Amino acid sequence: MKIKALESFSGAFSMYKGEICDCENKEVIEDLFQAGYIEKVKPEKQERDVKSGESKRSSSKQHR
Repeated sequence: MKIKALESFSGAFSMYKGEICDCENKEVIEDLFQAGYIEKVKPEKQERDVKSGESKRSSSKQHR
């Protein structure tokens, strides 16, 4: 899960304020969230190209 540090903290798991990282340890995430040190980062939705209905990533591929 992607998380963002709201404050700098250190210990078994350390981050600086504003850092975004991926952490899979649910116990650590829950403890830091309860303490107000982190927030969960929502997954970004792929932007859609309105005309073609394809994502920008797939529409930027070069066809050979």
